[in-house]
Amino acid sequence: MKTRSYEVELPHSWDSLQVILSEPEKTLPFFPYFENLHNDTVRFRVPRFIFDFGYEFTLALGFRKNAAVYTFTGEKGVLTVTFEMHGKKLKVTASWSGFGELLMGKPLENFARGIAEAIRDFCSAQATCPALELESDEGVVHHVTPESAPALIKRIVWELRGDDFILEGVSNRGIRISATVRGGRLVRLTVKDPLNKETVIEADLPVLEIGPELFEDLPLDDTFRIKVRRI
Repeated sequence: MKTRSYEVELPHSWDSLQVILSEPEKTLPFFPYFENLHNDTVRFRVPRFIFDFGYEFTLALGFRKNAAVYTFTGEKGVLTVTFEMHGKKLKVTASWSGFGELLMGKPLENFARGIAEAIRDFCSAQATCPALELESDEGVVHHVTPESAPALIKRIVWELRGDDFILEGVSNRGIRISATVRGGRLVRLTVKDPLNKETVIEADLPVLEIGPELFEDLPLDDTFRIKVRRI
């Protein structure tokens, strides 16, 4: 069995982590090598040298004290991902037993690291997202700031299970914002103030890498009524 682990700082409670891990249909699209999820079947595609291995699995999810286990079982083998909290650190361990086992050292290393970083970012988004009241793709977001705006976009990406969307919002002061996300990447951000001064940022950033610096100097310190439109 090949096994690789990776640790990240996670200054959030185990309860926050459980919320994220208990809905794998929302987190799996951000795992490395993820290809698709259909009903109970998860498919990963792992490029390795001249090969391009495809793996299909059924997923079983289990919890124990301060830990969780995703077990992916397929015809080519068993992939186990373990999440363990040690103080303020999250340790993710990926293990593979099956076809191509000898070649899976580097892919497992990338897998463990990518999962740990994605879970860390989603936990942070859950903790720092401005109060969000969303129903039927419309709602109200309280007190959006340049610091909290990245968490808002990440939260919506997670809620929509990685689907493409356009987020549109209007604030109490008449500020308009529009953010377009495709393929898990922020591709366009537009902000217009009440005097119709418009700022357009053409970007190509993975959502999980968006930081507050992208929103610096934008007039976002307000409550917004938003609409999320899948595209």
